[in-house]
Amino acid sequence: MATKTKTKGFYGWWLLFFLWIVYTIPIGFAFYSPAVIYPFMIEGMGWSRGEIMIGATAMVLLFGISAPLNAWMIRRFGARMTLATGGIIVVVSTSLMGLLGHTYSMFLVLSLFVGLGAALASMIPCQMVIISWFSARRAMAMGLVLGGGAIGGFLAPQLISAVIQNADGNWRIGWFIIALASVVGIVTALITVRNHPSDVGQYPDGLAPCETETVRGSNRKSRTYRTAVDWTLHDAVRSRSLWFLIVAAVFGLFMWQVIVTQGPLHLQDRGFDPSMAAFFYSLAIGLSIVGRFTIAALGDIIEPRYLFACGIFCVLIGGILFWFVSPAAMWTAYIYPLLAGFGFGLTYICLPTMIGNYWGAGAFAGIRGIDSPIELTFSAMAAPLAGFFYDLQGTYFTIMVISWIAGVVGLVAILLCTPPKPKEVASTAERSV
Repeated sequence: MATKTKTKGFYGWWLLFFLWIVYTIPIGFAFYSPAVIYPFMIEGMGWSRGEIMIGATAMVLLFGISAPLNAWMIRRFGARMTLATGGIIVVVSTSLMGLLGHTYSMFLVLSLFVGLGAALASMIPCQMVIISWFSARRAMAMGLVLGGGAIGGFLAPQLISAVIQNADGNWRIGWFIIALASVVGIVTALITVRNHPSDVGQYPDGLAPCETETVRGSNRKSRTYRTAVDWTLHDAVRSRSLWFLIVAAVFGLFMWQVIVTQGPLHLQDRGFDPSMAAFFYSLAIGLSIVGRFTIAALGDIIEPRYLFACGIFCVLIGGILFWFVSPAAMWTAYIYPLLAGFGFGLTYICLPTMIGNYWGAGAFAGIRGIDSPIELTFSAMAAPLAGFFYDLQGTYFTIMVISWIAGVVGLVAILLCTPPKPKEVASTAERSV
């Protein structure tokens, strides 16, 4: 009989719950909520959309280009301390934003630190912990934890927007709420997160090595690709599939960045009041949980590459509806968040899952240290480009056309991203011919 996964006493299942809290707070509050604060800052200080979006860009840019630092800190200090350090940076920078954010130069500098802190407190460290603790059910674990970002992205912006409106548009309160929430994330990370199963005397998936081999032998008909070779970062960078994956992420999600950075402003332009604009903005983020949980259910059964392609297609269609959204056609206001959010949720979970499946846990942090800066640097360009195009033309049409074209490019790239052939396997095959 095949040995089954021993779930009783396996700390990994509790860890998923704690990681969910740790991840939800910085993503929901520090990363997604500033977008609903910006309209109040524009009104209060008379800044243009292009000017305010430079701050949004700075935040996203540091979120991405800090990935090599993120990877180094994980290797040097572990994911647990990296998460706590990022939380501390968020607390300090958002507190100062509430006090000094009215000075434009300080707004830009502090935006950089908010992005840096949110990066260290969320994505790569949490993904690294999941990769270390789970193998057989990796997609499920990834989808469950990262689904917290969607829930936080739905609830936190609405909470902050409502509080600011009740405070007569005092945007400073929004930044203070982000700081307070981040303290909870720091405490949770320090008390509950464990970097590796060996830290508590356990094994990935709760299986000892001999049990793992038995389970693998009973599941030879796995439908998703899992590398049998622990790739090095050097070999992974030389594989064509990695660069197709990066192109897919860069171009396929450009439309999503336009939607989440310009959503509240575009919706108000189209005739929605601020509270409704904040609701539909949050709805798009919140509905991404459907895509994230879809990966949790199907990502270990259906090849994530095809789910990734489905996600890009949904974001593309949702982006088209986003352009035409109107109070006179309320169905568009509900359908565009559903499609765009669902599509983003699929792609967001598929990306780290594919990296783990294609190149293994050993190269994961290093690959994330390379691909994240590239992806998020291009993503960061969406906000200022959209803002300045609007300032020049009074419309978002040009940036929307660019986004639609980018989506098509991303869709083609992910379909070409087939599983890489390890160098050792390729050499053996050549000798056998």
